Amino acid sequence: MWNYFVKGGFMMWPLLCCSIFSLAIIINRLIFFRKVRTDHKKVEKFLSFVEKKELQKALQIAQDSNSAVINVLKNGLAKFHEGKESIEKAIDEASLYEIPELEKYLPFLSAIASTSTLIGFTGTVTGMIRAFSDIVQHGVSTPTVVARGIAEALITTAAGLFIAIPTILFYHYFSHQVERITTEIEQYSTELLKLK
Repeated sequence: MWNYFVKGGFMMWPLLCCSIFSLAIIINRLIFFRKVRTDHKKVEKFLSFVEKKELQKALQIAQDSNSAVINVLKNGLAKFHEGKESIEKAIDEASLYEIPELEKYLPFLSAIASTSTLIGFTGTVTGMIRAFSDIVQHGVSTPTVVARGIAEALITTAAGLFIAIPTILFYHYFSHQVERITTEIEQYSTELLKLK
């Protein structure tokens, strides 16, 4: 593996940085989305207590949860005695905090996917330049003259794609999670407002 890294030339270093950052963000987001995922049974139980006007029991359920949906509903519940407008305002305020938390680091993942592809292609260009420079210096007497430059070109292209493909797949997966949780926040918030 180290042999390929060395043959890939200096463009392998920025690609290594891209892969480290990408992996760190992916692990961070996998842990985060596992923590904030919606427990629908818990949300239904929460709304059931609100409907029965057992607000303390509903609050108890909300305290034991890290769910983004329940965090928003809990904020709305805090203003339940003040009328619909206050509840709606509290829900909006909580959403303004929760949704950016869901989207955190996703633009970086998108940027890493694009950048690693471009860095890989830059390595292709520098590898081909090296290959043609070697031809100019030594002629084309043997294939080994151009082998170093072509190897650099192919290795950096492959490395860039190996980083970009899983990164972009995880970016779309996390974006889908954000959309799903945002939709759930809207749906359950509407249900909470109907109970007032």
